[in-house]
Amino acid sequence: MKITLSLYATLRDFLPTDSGGKAVLDLDLGATISQAMAAVGVPVALAHIILVNGRHVLRPDVPARQLAEGDHLAVFPAIGGG
Repeated sequence: MKITLSLYATLRDFLPTDSGGKAVLDLDLGATISQAMAAVGVPVALAHIILVNGRHVLRPDVPARQLAEGDHLAVFPAIGGG
């Protein structure tokens, strides 16, 4: 199945420079968020906000949350300011 992965801020470094922070991943049917992130080398511990199709996925649900064909997975790191 194919999903779109968008990485933001410092997480974009896990994708090729010319990717614009997005990648289309071809994953096994029933793959989880954790598996999608592992496919590009992003440690789940670096993800602070995770959205699937614009809906927030709570941290305890991430390991078991399965993705479906056409899903859009967006991942944001913790961002500080001051």
